Amino acid sequence: MDFAAAHVSFVIGAYALSAIALVGLTIQVITRDRALKAELRRLEEHRR
Repeated sequence: MDFAAAHVSFVIGAYALSAIALVGLTIQVITRDRALKAELRRLEEHRR
């Protein structure tokens, strides 16, 4: 990639935005997984 090109800031910005979105989605999936596991444990304990 030519870093002297006029549009390089837009390309870097697009990659950065994509990386931020992927990290955000990963965090969302992990936190939802933990919450669902905790709810499942709570429901199993309540059922006993």
